[in-house]
Amino acid sequence: MKQPSVDYAEKCPLYQSIQSLFSPSASKDASLPPAASAFSAPPGALSVPGFELAIHPSATSLPRLWDEMLPEGQQMMTRAYLGAQEQAPAEGMGYAYLLFYKNKKAVGLAACQLMEFRALRQIQSLRQLPEGGFFERLLQTAKRAFASRVNYKLIICGATQFTGQHAFFFDPGRVAPEEAMALLDDGLQRLSRSLEADGWRAGGILIKDLEKGPCLQGLEQKGFSAFPFEPNMVLPLRPEWRNFDDYLEAMVSKYRVRARRAFKKGKELEARELDEESLFRCQDEMHRLYDEIAGKADFNMLILPKGYFLALKQAMPERFRVFGYYLKDRLVGFCSTLSNAPELEAHFMGFEPEINFQYQLYLNMLYDMIRTGLEEGAEKVVFSRTAMEIKSSVGAEPVDMYCCVRHNNPVLNRALPALVRWLSPNGEEWVQRHPFGGN
Repeated sequence: MKQPSVDYAEKCPLYQSIQSLFSPSASKDASLPPAASAFSAPPGALSVPGFELAIHPSATSLPRLWDEMLPEGQQMMTRAYLGAQEQAPAEGMGYAYLLFYKNKKAVGLAACQLMEFRALRQIQSLRQLPEGGFFERLLQTAKRAFASRVNYKLIICGATQFTGQHAFFFDPGRVAPEEAMALLDDGLQRLSRSLEADGWRAGGILIKDLEKGPCLQGLEQKGFSAFPFEPNMVLPLRPEWRNFDDYLEAMVSKYRVRARRAFKKGKELEARELDEESLFRCQDEMHRLYDEIAGKADFNMLILPKGYFLALKQAMPERFRVFGYYLKDRLVGFCSTLSNAPELEAHFMGFEPEINFQYQLYLNMLYDMIRTGLEEGAEKVVFSRTAMEIKSSVGAEPVDMYCCVRHNNPVLNRALPALVRWLSPNGEEWVQRHPFGGN
C-alpha cells in the first residue's frame, strides 16, 4: 500500500487546527542563546514582596555563596559541575543562573539551560513509520509533519544530562514551598524577558523531574502543566550490605544465578578506570560508542560533544569516574558515575550492540556501578530512566517523575496537554522484577 504523503497529512483538519496555534515568530529566530555577557542583570525586586533576583550568565560569574547554599555533598549544581558543562556544551546549549535574595541574603537558586527544542530531532521515534495498517501510518505521518514545524526556544530549569530534581534549591528555613514556587516562576519570567530583550525569545519554560508534592502543586497553580515521564530507577543500598557479596547474598536464588551467569559471560572483558590522560586518548572512540546508544533512544533531549567526559573529569577528578570495558585491548564500551552524596549517579554510557549481546556487557555495567556505590558508601544508586526492566532485575525501584511545562502563548498553553500526549512516544512496556523477594 502506498505510504501516505506529508502533503496529505498537512491537509487533514487535525493537523491544520493544531498547526494554527503556533505563531510564526516562535521559531523564526534561529540564533544560539545570547553570549554570556549579553543578558546579565543586577539584583532587582521581584513581584513577591521582600525578595530580589540576580541573573548570572555563566558559572564563572557565580559567587562562592552559590556552593555554600547547596546541601552537603550535592554536586550536580556546584560551580565546578556547571562550569564543566559550559566548557563542553551540548549542541546548541546555553546557560543561565538565578540567585534569589531576601533582605540581601541569598535564600534560593536555580540553574537553567537554554536550547531550541526541535520535536522531530528530539522525539526520534517519530522518524520511523510504524508497522500496521494505513491509518496507523497516516497518523504517524501527520505527527511527523506537525513535529517538523515544532521548533521553539525553551528555558529548561534543571539538568538535561541527569534524571532527578537538580533544578533549584530554596532554604527551607526561610522560604516555604508554596512561596518558593512563586519565586521560581517570577524569576523564570524575569529571565525570559531579559533574554527576549537581547533577541532570544523563549517559546516556553520546562521545569524537569519533580516528584509529587507541594512544589508540583505550586507550579500547576502558576499555569504549568505537569506531565508524567518515564520513572527514575533507584536502587536503595541496604545498611547491611557491607560489600558486593552481601548484595548478591540478599538476592533470591534465581537472580543470584542470573548475576553469576552474566559474570561468566563477561569474563573476557577487562574493566579499567580511565584517568584524564586515558580519556583524552580515547575520546573519539568513546563518542562513537555513546552515539551507538543515544541514536537509538525514542527521545533524546541533547547531543553531547566529544570533549564532554574529559571536561567533567578535569573539573571533578575524584567524584566523576569513567570505566572503560576492553576486549583484547579494544575499547568496546564504557560507563560513568558521579558521586552526589548520599547518592551515586549513573551517568552516560556507550557500547557496541553486538558485544553487549554476546557478553551481557550492559548487565555487567549495572552490577559494576552497584559495586562502586557500595565501595563509596552511597545510600542509593540512581540508574536514571530507560531500560527499566533490566534495571529492576538488579534491584532498582521506579520513582515517578513529572515535568512541568508552560508555553508563553496562552492559547497554545491551554492546548499543551493534548499536544504532548499526541506527540509523546509510546511508553516502554516492562515488568517490575523483585530480585530480593516479594511479588
